[in-house]
Amino acid sequence: MEPQVVEPRQQGPDSDIDQNSSRAKRFKEKLRNWGRGAQEKSHWAAERLLDRRVCIGVTGLSGAGKSTLLTSLIYQLSHPQKAQLPGFAPALNGDLLGAELKPALDSGLPVFDYQSCLDALMSEPPRWPQSTHDVSAMELHIHLRSHRRFRGRGYKTLVLELRDYPGEWLMDLPLLRMDYREWCRHQAHIIGSDTRAGLAPELVTRLAALSPRSQAKESELASLWEDYRRFLQDCRKERKLSYLQPGRALLDSEDYGVLPLLDLRELSADELAAMPDDSNYQVLRRRYEAYVQGQVTPFVESHFRHLDRQLVLVDMIGTLFAGEQALDDMRLAFTHIADTFRYGESGLLSKLWRPKVNRLLFAATKVDQVLAADHDALRQLLGQQLQQTFTGARHRGLPIFSEAIAAVRCSREDQRNGRRMLVGHDLKGRYLGFENAEIFSRLPSEEDGWSHYTGAAPPQLRPPQGMDSGTIPHIRVDALLNLLLGDKV
Repeated sequence: MEPQVVEPRQQGPDSDIDQNSSRAKRFKEKLRNWGRGAQEKSHWAAERLLDRRVCIGVTGLSGAGKSTLLTSLIYQLSHPQKAQLPGFAPALNGDLLGAELKPALDSGLPVFDYQSCLDALMSEPPRWPQSTHDVSAMELHIHLRSHRRFRGRGYKTLVLELRDYPGEWLMDLPLLRMDYREWCRHQAHIIGSDTRAGLAPELVTRLAALSPRSQAKESELASLWEDYRRFLQDCRKERKLSYLQPGRALLDSEDYGVLPLLDLRELSADELAAMPDDSNYQVLRRRYEAYVQGQVTPFVESHFRHLDRQLVLVDMIGTLFAGEQALDDMRLAFTHIADTFRYGESGLLSKLWRPKVNRLLFAATKVDQVLAADHDALRQLLGQQLQQTFTGARHRGLPIFSEAIAAVRCSREDQRNGRRMLVGHDLKGRYLGFENAEIFSRLPSEEDGWSHYTGAAPPQLRPPQGMDSGTIPHIRVDALLNLLLGDKV
């Protein structure tokens, strides 16, 4: 049987019309998408220029309560009828109408998982939200009643763009101003001048013995990197230290391989540059530069160029009760990040292209762990640390504020035998009462004075039950909102 030959189907006029119609539909859809995008961009630009959009960076080291604060803040603004915000003028005057949570426009960043965090707080038994280890963004469209001078009442919307990122990433920003040789010398000074080396004396000895000139051995460097990562984690967990680099080593398991060489004192920059490509110095220098260029620089370019304001959450209570070294390390961290931000008021066009941070806020969190009589002392202590480290920023006209808050209040005050005390539930749900060691408004001037805080850290508390009824108790979240947005509403 001879094979049949199938002639190609001839396309008639109707087929050509169908194809043209399909192409026209695709073109119209592209035009609609382009128009929609252009409209969104024009709205964004108009909001920026008219001061109806403000971008706030929110960060805090692990355990400072960043996810909890964002959840509480969004809930309070979204439920004005249930909120307790007497320190925030729009809420007090009845002008706060509510808020809507939306994805951040054209950010390409994942949206903060508000619903999961809220579900955790309002579950039975309640639990703390999971810590976030990555950057996220969101927009909170705050609806307000406005009072117009000649036309009576009207309505307006303030778009609050929130960019949330781990505080550990913030600790990496000073690397942008240091080459590998400078960073090694800096780390050698830090490790040699405090007691953190006591957490891993064998590791410090091995790092000090690592010759810059010797040929790099991959197995040796890999082993050192894993030990160095654990060392950084122990510094945070056991000593409450803040200034730890590379910061991402505390959050993920990537093999960055960034290690400091601790003995470069006798070597000049020219001598180091002349070392062979396979030497320890050159191999580790390339890893350091790859980390800065591949992790730190893109984060700054994609994130910090948008910020108008920055909020930094600080576990001041945990740091204070960890002792003098923890406070010194926190002050050192503040010092090295002080010059990272672009400070000052933004001009008309720079609001669109290169805004500057015009307000910097630090908030001591979890103040519900101490008696109300100690809240002001805690705020004063935080302010003292900021005064010592941000003098240059203040001279450039940057307003700096400090506050003491609890995003979710977990304790209440009671009186037993004539003494004030706090009562609440610990993380296992057990009911307890305790009295914290008194917090003084100034740091101890002598080493012995720190014994007042040694071993006296207050217990970690569980969120309170009953929040599913609609109210999230807090301490001074309204004051924080006033500092963040008071001039915009």
